Amino acid sequence: MIKRITVVSASVALGCLATVVPVLTSLYVAKKDVERRERAEIKDFAKKAIMRAEVVTSQAFAALNDLDQQPGAPCSPPNLEHAARVIYNYRYVQDAGAYADGLYLCSPLLGDVRAKDLTLPPPDYRSNEGYSMWFRRRSPLSNERNDLQIGRNGRYVSIDRGSYVDLIDPAKRPIAAIQTATGTLIAVSTGADPGDMLNAWKQSGNVKSDEWNYAVAQSSTRQIAVVVKSPRSSIAGNWPKLLAAWLSIGVTAGALLGWLAYKRISWQFSFPATLEWAISRRKIDVVYQPIVRIADNECVGVEALTRWTLHGQAISPEVFVRVAEENNLIQFLTDVVLEKTIAQLGKMLVANPTFYVSINVSSEDLRSVRFLNLLTSSLAGTGITPRQIRIEATERSFMNTDETRGVIAAFRAAGHPIYIDDFGTGYSSLSYLQSFEIDVLKIDKSFVDT
Repeated sequence: MIKRITVVSASVALGCLATVVPVLTSLYVAKKDVERRERAEIKDFAKKAIMRAEVVTSQAFAALNDLDQQPGAPCSPPNLEHAARVIYNYRYVQDAGAYADGLYLCSPLLGDVRAKDLTLPPPDYRSNEGYSMWFRRRSPLSNERNDLQIGRNGRYVSIDRGSYVDLIDPAKRPIAAIQTATGTLIAVSTGADPGDMLNAWKQSGNVKSDEWNYAVAQSSTRQIAVVVKSPRSSIAGNWPKLLAAWLSIGVTAGALLGWLAYKRISWQFSFPATLEWAISRRKIDVVYQPIVRIADNECVGVEALTRWTLHGQAISPEVFVRVAEENNLIQFLTDVVLEKTIAQLGKMLVANPTFYVSINVSSEDLRSVRFLNLLTSSLAGTGITPRQIRIEATERSFMNTDETRGVIAAFRAAGHPIYIDDFGTGYSSLSYLQSFEIDVLKIDKSFVDT
């Protein structure tokens, strides 16, 4: 009898264990999975935030370089007109002007204020590259906002600090941008605790908190970092779905199918963000297609082509270039191609002055001289001649004729030959292209076959 009771008790106990242990295990695994997803989500958002911060900072430096090209004497009408164009061309620049000896001189918004003695205090930080920074400078135009001002060579630009943290985020997660060389808080979103965000940055996001998750993203190209935090309470909202999934599907098959579905959905919905990250981290590769002269079979140049491998899989340029165009990333992609091309082929181009490389640009690159200015500054001091860098665009890039015509002329005036690629796939009209000054017309095979 006792043995029977013992066996029954053991059976009941084992049955309970067999029932409870999988449930408890599922609960534990589901909880850990939610936490992992929370961390992954906030890290992805931090990547987007640091890319915005890099874009804002890069525009400020590019605008300063543009100001160095100002015509005429400081504060002259041509000089102020050029500064006004700089403000218009760079989205995050609020004002651009001149200063000297601790005084504002002029800007398109201030006008000529040399007689007003508007004081500009010593900068908060001077970089080794000669940039001066005022992290919270009250604009003479307003008593309600402190801007970030960056200056060099007597020229300055003002940036609305809110641009660093003004991201579209339905969850309204707190964001902070920090200048890493000084540990100075540049900007913080409304409602965020500045001290808390600075402390999280100092600890690389490893803050012990029962209420918040933290993530820190550091720029690899600029002295800037961002801190993002997200409430842990969002775990409760995801709990029912995740718990039901873990309990209703077999452990092995369910985990495998769930993982595959998660990876697939994540790839589809975060592809633009992944591409944005790849561009900012210079994960885009450049390969070179030889250009052979038919007369003597000599390789006279190459065409720079973009390639991208994601998780061991090659992504077609037709796919990621289109995504770059649709998500305002194409200009940054062109910049990376230029940067890598000069780094990889620079010595060969200098050693072979007749050898050239053709770089593909987009329609966005032909709407302003932004890329031309970058190209000019990139070639300075390298020994590479402008003629060795040829600009190639598809026929469809010439849609905005009024904007494009002037930019094309500027490229040619700077010494860069212009190629039209895939002629015959777009407008297919030679008369349409007569208004453009081009050097080479590459006719598409389908057009010739027709």
